[in-house]
Amino acid sequence: MVQRQDGETLGRKIAVISALGGQGCSLAAAGMGLAAAELGKSVTLLDLCGFGGTLAHILSVEEQTVMHMGDVLSGVCDAEDALIECGGQLRLLAAPVFGEGETDPRSVGVRRLVERFARETEVIADWPSGVVPDCGSAGCFDVFVICACADTLSLRFAAALRRRIRRAVEEGCGSADIRLLLTRFSPETLRDGGVDDLDDCIDRAGARLLGVIPFDGAAGHAVKNGVRPDPGGEAWRYCRDAVRRLYGEKVPLDARTSLLSRRKG
Repeated sequence: MVQRQDGETLGRKIAVISALGGQGCSLAAAGMGLAAAELGKSVTLLDLCGFGGTLAHILSVEEQTVMHMGDVLSGVCDAEDALIECGGQLRLLAAPVFGEGETDPRSVGVRRLVERFARETEVIADWPSGVVPDCGSAGCFDVFVICACADTLSLRFAAALRRRIRRAVEEGCGSADIRLLLTRFSPETLRDGGVDDLDDCIDRAGARLLGVIPFDGAAGHAVKNGVRPDPGGEAWRYCRDAVRRLYGEKVPLDARTSLLSRRKG
């Protein structure tokens, strides 16, 4: 939690973001929310993607989605009335399941929601891919977690996104921690993606490494079928490690990922 000068305690405000679609951003946001709640923190997940109800689908709470982000921003209901309890201390403000209405994550309304929830909980927002924060929205978050796969194209776009976020933060006279989260990681991605090892990924993205989430076929299969993935699965375990690092714990990278390098030949 962050302590303001007036004594009001604010939760950390985290945006999980990617420059390209298909980088596992929503799965990472859901996993981080579950992990933070497991660590005893009260967490509000915000699905800012504006359509599809992805986080509700991943967390298997689609049938509980009555009101959503669009309803809150248009004044149809209060934010508290639209929150979905996802177990433990995790709550979700979902995007429209059938895509009714658009949500601009850079809007004043979204920034007010983030600040409102941060007065009582941690806030983790699933930011839509390809949408670059402006100075107002960039200044609203404490941490940007850039999700990228370990290939040259993803890392090139991740580096461009990092520069844009940094510029927006500086224009707003704010400060934000920008981290890299490598997703869908496997020896094959290194072999076929044109990068040598984790150090090469970090150099290409130009951001501090928060963690590595390996490819987890079981988690992907569960999500496709609308079943909440096993919290004991590999992807969730690595999400847990990433969140622990975000909150200051000294958690070493698993040797099975930190020592992987692209196979030659």
